[in-house]
Amino acid sequence: MVPSELTRRRTLLGAAGALAALAGCSGSEGGGDEATPTVPAREPFDPESVPPHRSLRAATDEPLAWLPDETRTDTDGEPRRRRPTFVASRDRADRLRFADVEGVEAARSFLAETTFDSETIYLERYPVRRCYELQLCDVSWSETDIDTQFGRVLRDADVACDPDARDSTAWFVRIPEALDPDRITSYGSGMSGSSCAERGPPAEHEPAITADAVPASNETAEGDDA
Repeated sequence: MVPSELTRRRTLLGAAGALAALAGCSGSEGGGDEATPTVPAREPFDPESVPPHRSLRAATDEPLAWLPDETRTDTDGEPRRRRPTFVASRDRADRLRFADVEGVEAARSFLAETTFDSETIYLERYPVRRCYELQLCDVSWSETDIDTQFGRVLRDADVACDPDARDSTAWFVRIPEALDPDRITSYGSGMSGSSCAERGPPAEHEPAITADAVPASNETAEGDDA
């Protein structure tokens, strides 16, 4: 991946890693013993690094936001698996349809405030067990791929819920770049079993749902939580 394709977040992370490597070597002076390389600690969660976003949630298996052409079915009559959606124009934003759920007006306002000449809305659907809340912890992207990472926390004790039931969520993420949806060939998502602030190393995350090197026009299975 060429530097011009890196997001500002990835560039900053790379710079931090380089500085950490230099710091690890700065203490070796003429003694002959090489400094032991150290692995930089995972970057602490920074809410300011996550792009602006809004979400919808409802006790249903149906999508909460979609484009009309996503309601088509395959030749065998079964509904198509819905993939992440990129809203890169005002016309496309106006075509979005919403379920009758709480928070729709806030989502519409969020779309109306988006400057599509320099920003893109990434719409991702994610199921969650009814007794949990999702948090958006991290978003990384380039001209050809995008990845999201979520955290999961228990809802307040006064929220009545069935631990075996699932809700649908829809996430509207405002990427601060005018992406070309036709160039996105890889997208993925993962979830940690803890809050964003408590996230551990990547190995502690639950497996990501990915569709690497798949044309954006193809289908991908929706994410699910354990």
